[in-house]
Amino acid sequence: MDARQGRGYSRPLHGFTLVELLVVITIIGILISLLLPAVQSAREAARRMQCRNNLKQIGLALHSYESAYGCFPPGAILRPPYPAFYTDYDPWFEAASMATRMHGTSWMLQILPFMEQNAIYDQWDFTKSVLGNQTIAATNVNTFYCPSRRSSGGTDYQQIMFQQWNSGGTDYGGCDGRENIFINPCAGSSVSHQFDSGQWIYEPQWRGIFVPNVGTRLAEITDGTTNTIMTGELQRLIPPTTVPVGEDPKYYGPSRTSNDGWALAGVATLFTTATWHTGTDIGQPGGMNNLFFEDAGSEHTGGAHFGIADGSVHFISENIDSQLYAYLGSIDDGQPSQKVPQ
Repeated sequence: MDARQGRGYSRPLHGFTLVELLVVITIIGILISLLLPAVQSAREAARRMQCRNNLKQIGLALHSYESAYGCFPPGAILRPPYPAFYTDYDPWFEAASMATRMHGTSWMLQILPFMEQNAIYDQWDFTKSVLGNQTIAATNVNTFYCPSRRSSGGTDYQQIMFQQWNSGGTDYGGCDGRENIFINPCAGSSVSHQFDSGQWIYEPQWRGIFVPNVGTRLAEITDGTTNTIMTGELQRLIPPTTVPVGEDPKYYGPSRTSNDGWALAGVATLFTTATWHTGTDIGQPGGMNNLFFEDAGSEHTGGAHFGIADGSVHFISENIDSQLYAYLGSIDDGQPSQKVPQ
């Protein structure tokens, strides 16, 4: 009998050679590298859809407010008299004041009851400023956050948030028109942007839906609700420690970022589509995704989401014609009808 058939015989074991193992590892690595971008793309697509839905919910709340009160909420609520008292006016200062008759609040506070956020709105003491309502103002409202930028909270943006809070931020704002509504802090040492003193803030050809202390009626949007931007994504930028080569220092650093906080009046909750009448003012680039504090911007590649006055939401390319984009921000510019790009 063959000895190999005897008791105790076992077949020799064959394992992977080192070369074979390295080949398998390489193949797995290639497959992962191929799949990872697809997974990331799918996740970003889901985040973009959620961002779009957030603006849709905000738009529905605004229209519910308009149905209840006959107009959209004011873009900012500031101490009276306004606009008589608006020269170099700083809503950030009013929001932080504990004096009587101070407000400094935004339009976003007004729509909370129409977003099923009554628990927050009902606790607000309207005899006090934003700081006087700190506990409520620092509450995170998930609908106000773009998931591509941050899922909730504002810790990454604490240095530009009101009073350096770490919550109560927003990634969305309202369009106040196609004009330079804020004063640039040219010293580059402050992120508190004051309202400008121009009367054109209230002129229909320049103004948007959201202006201080005035609620816009649907009938005033003579350009048509399908042709007028109502809300959109905001740029949230951490001021760099150094000025990049070729940049004007007085228009960089803190001057190039907006404030943050859903309860706050001013640049924290407002943006423009063109920041000067002629479009030639130095440091006033207009457009979006351009690192300028007055303009819209997002963490999405190639553009940003905007809520339109008819309640729809569109993703607008950052390469849109600058003049068309500017006209879409005002409610009565007398220009030929231009629909928002699909």
